[in-house]
Amino acid sequence: ARASVNVKINETICCGIAINVSTKRCRIEIQNTLAIMSVATKWRSLLCDFNQLQLKATLLGGQSFRWKKHQSCDSEQTENEFIGVFANIVWILRQTERELQYRIVGEQSYPNGTNKDVSKLSTASAQPDSTVHNLAQVRLKVVEPVEYSTGGELLYPVSYYEQLLRIYFRLDVDLEQHYRQWIKCHEHFANSATKFYAVRQLDQDPVENLFCFICSQNNHIARISDMVEKLCRNYGEKICEYEGTCYYSFPTVTALADAAVEEKLRELGFGYRAKYIQRSAEKIVQLGDLQWFRQLSQLDYKAAHKELLSLPGIGPKVADCICLMSLGHLQAIPVDTHVFQLAKHYLPALAKSQNVTDRQYVTVADKFREIYGEYAGWAQTVLFCSDLRQFRQQTDAKMQENSDKPRKKQKKSA
Repeated sequence: ARASVNVKINETICCGIAINVSTKRCRIEIQNTLAIMSVATKWRSLLCDFNQLQLKATLLGGQSFRWKKHQSCDSEQTENEFIGVFANIVWILRQTERELQYRIVGEQSYPNGTNKDVSKLSTASAQPDSTVHNLAQVRLKVVEPVEYSTGGELLYPVSYYEQLLRIYFRLDVDLEQHYRQWIKCHEHFANSATKFYAVRQLDQDPVENLFCFICSQNNHIARISDMVEKLCRNYGEKICEYEGTCYYSFPTVTALADAAVEEKLRELGFGYRAKYIQRSAEKIVQLGDLQWFRQLSQLDYKAAHKELLSLPGIGPKVADCICLMSLGHLQAIPVDTHVFQLAKHYLPALAKSQNVTDRQYVTVADKFREIYGEYAGWAQTVLFCSDLRQFRQQTDAKMQENSDKPRKKQKKSA
């Protein structure tokens, strides 16, 4: 139908929600929500070897705060499924030895250059103007699709979703090759790599990344995740409700720049971070909003780091997190207390130091770059995951469980 008539999708596609489809010549009401649900639950896959991607440590290891384990009563395999949001899409991910499998349970259409939903524009202007740069690409990392899907299952062709996944997980990088190189660089990495294989460095939305890591100051992963959820629930747009949980897109900078945001966030338990979130958003809007982010993404590492330090509440560590996780500077080393402790494997002189001074911050970052090279930030992410208590305890417990299993008694020889 979409191929033959001018179609305008008026509602976000979402599992369990009726969709109204209108055209100039006809109006079709689709009310069979069960049919939509069955489409939304279809699994798709792309080739990705298990030794190139470990979902658990990559998604739950402190890079993004929008993922959690997925538990569903209607699925046979939920132990290693994860549900989360990126690119205004709600995903469920799992993997086999040879595939990364994904399921779309809710999505919003690609924003146009003014951050509006292209599906809500007049029919005449619904097609994107290829001569105008769509600033939404700064956040989504892929160009706006030129057409809607003709199958009716998803908004866009399957190639769009695969491209999003490839970029998000940096699947163009041969991680096995880098692991082999890093293992040769230092025995500390060699000891960690066997347990924490295939940890990938995510390539994230810089807007989300920046504000999430303002929340991260003096904080832990569970509480940061809770704060990020509150930001999305209060200032983002609802994508869908799935299995009783509502999922939201991450807010625009403009939404967080409103003067009333600081007081509201304080009420929600953000503390001093509330001021930094609102004032950074306000300054970014003054600097050009997504245009500023686009210019930021074009700077080299040192220039981008310096520019980020000009924002309220952003110090060297948060600036390095943004450079590493959303601006493509894989040599950036965010030095927090975890990384500082890890650095003592390489810099014995730090053994008696407890707090990171400005000088030590630079020394540690330079040492990691000296040892691990241009992808030092990625290597540091692997080591960071290995130091997280949640992963250490689970790995140790699994090893203990294997050692405690009763062995078969051998028959006595005659």
